[in-house]
Amino acid sequence: MKFFNALKDTLPIFVSYFTLSFSFGVLAVKMGIHPYIAIFMSIVIYSGSLQFLLLAIYNKLSLLDIFITSFLLNFRQFFYSLTFLDRYKNHFYKIFALTDETFAILTHKKNDPKYELYVSILNHSYWIIGTICGVVFVQYVNFELKGLDFILISLFVVILIENFLDTKNFFPTILGIISFLIFYFLGVENLLIFSILFSFLIIYLRHKYA
Repeated sequence: MKFFNALKDTLPIFVSYFTLSFSFGVLAVKMGIHPYIAIFMSIVIYSGSLQFLLLAIYNKLSLLDIFITSFLLNFRQFFYSLTFLDRYKNHFYKIFALTDETFAILTHKKNDPKYELYVSILNHSYWIIGTICGVVFVQYVNFELKGLDFILISLFVVILIENFLDTKNFFPTILGIISFLIFYFLGVENLLIFSILFSFLIIYLRHKYA
């Protein structure tokens, strides 16, 4: 019964997860990543925004740069884990699988370990299945990637717009643009990393001394 409740509650997540992960599978293979590696990424990384970002930077940045970028991009999930610290104690998989969508479902539910596990597994499986379907699809259907890779830009534009609508706060975006321009004109090699770290520092100082 709890499994079917979890299945019903996660069906809307399936639609969005499958679509995005399918696109990820197609893009990853088209950009030269081995199909098994693409599937493995969806199993062990399980982060849509990070996986799409890695497609754009994996052959351009060092491992340290990728680590820092990944850590800062998913830092918000650290606070999700703190929120569920008592509920998720010693449940390492559920901590790993606590995405934005899973958190949104569970935060309004009473503590139920089995239900929480079912939701986590189902959402994770949707992401993996979508990736597998994308990887298989691109093996048998030959088409040009031209235009499809724009999904990388579109994804982060949508995230940016949603941030505006939810928070009405333009400061992080303006700061990010200014940070980028500063290090761009300074000719810094690792532009992305320095821009992110500088923005993070300014936001931290702003909240600390405001």
